[in-house]
Amino acid sequence: MASAAQKPLRVAIVGAGIGGLMLTVALQHMDKAKKLDIHVYEAAPALGEIGAGINLWLRSWEIMKAIGLEETFVNMMDEAPTDEARLVFELRKSDQPDGVALSELKMKGIVAILAELQKALMARVGPCVSLSRRLVAYTEYENHVELEFQDGPAVNCDILIAADGIRSAVRKQFMKSLGKGKDVVNSDPVWTGTYAYRGLLPHEAIERELPGHRAKTNPVIYCGKYKHLVVYPLSNGRFTNVVAFCTDPALEGTPWNEVPPTSATQDELRSRYVGWEGEVQALINCIETPTKWAINNLNPLERFADHRVFLAGDAAHAMTPHQGAGAGQAIEDAYILASLLTAEGADRKKIPRIAEVYNKIRCPAANAVLMASRDQGKWCELDHPELEGVNEGDTLPKERLDGLCRDISKAWEWVWTTSAETDRQMAIRLLGKKEVGPGACSVM
Repeated sequence: MASAAQKPLRVAIVGAGIGGLMLTVALQHMDKAKKLDIHVYEAAPALGEIGAGINLWLRSWEIMKAIGLEETFVNMMDEAPTDEARLVFELRKSDQPDGVALSELKMKGIVAILAELQKALMARVGPCVSLSRRLVAYTEYENHVELEFQDGPAVNCDILIAADGIRSAVRKQFMKSLGKGKDVVNSDPVWTGTYAYRGLLPHEAIERELPGHRAKTNPVIYCGKYKHLVVYPLSNGRFTNVVAFCTDPALEGTPWNEVPPTSATQDELRSRYVGWEGEVQALINCIETPTKWAINNLNPLERFADHRVFLAGDAAHAMTPHQGAGAGQAIEDAYILASLLTAEGADRKKIPRIAEVYNKIRCPAANAVLMASRDQGKWCELDHPELEGVNEGDTLPKERLDGLCRDISKAWEWVWTTSAETDRQMAIRLLGKKEVGPGACSVM
């Protein structure tokens, strides 16, 4: 009979979103010794699309190549990332009748992945995904974790990895177990005070409203006090995606806004942008039935893992969309964790140590991006230390806005000037040391 050390390491991943499926792909690709037995449990009965798509910056693209997904992704793109700097966004101050150009953000290796990504990943990972399996609780023992589901029998595993989103059932129990009866950091999602109104606009409609509108060809951020719009043409050349953010800063940090995505009225959206430049008015006039979303996120957690239980993706560090980095951070979780679990000498005895290394590498990195994303959203709404006292519609000299443009540009540099490979190598080194030591990462 095989010893416990020789038996495959049973890895249970809860959640078949982008983070959970990326982790599965990474584990399958790196597990050359075939020492892992991987199963994914998804609560939903079927997987849907992920909306208009996700951003994939150069830092994430390097991971895709490292885990064997380059061909899969290239087949979904018009073109692969290159070392050529490309326009990310034009920045404009738009909360006035005559908008003002502020700056252009450029970087290398920008990719927009289409909504079919999740289905493509499902096809890649094979039959290890079980649908309609909603986890309701887990019990951690010295040598295994028992999973209890709403439907179906219980399951035992050696490692539980929760990739079950911002409302993670695992995270709540995980944080209670860390506290062991003491007060711990509140891990419930909090509202940012922001609503997002979304619309997908045919280029024909935009052209009728304002011929030659730049939003058909260029990505633009239209900035104003406590409001901004993120606008970008999709790769198919026929539609432009519009997301209009409106914030009440007094409500930032209040409890999770339970309002599900709903349909808003065009008049409601139009009333939010009275007095803004004509380009913005033209786009709003094309959104006949906007959808309205509450933007929620997590406060930074001190730990993402303990003993045999790990948090990943939005379950660990759900963030605002203002840096387009949420999916990328889930991909980095997958890369680091897969590298540790498949490292030479990694076995059952080292699981608690793997948890500590994962904390040391991923907590500072993901939490830094979470906070940077918050800042970026505020800065795009002129909520910046150098713009105190500025009101919506105020006309400002260009030099008054230079510091804002500088900070917005600098805050995005990490996505193409740093590499997750640095973090992966550091994680492997820490795993081999006697003491894990202080955490570090290559982000910011």
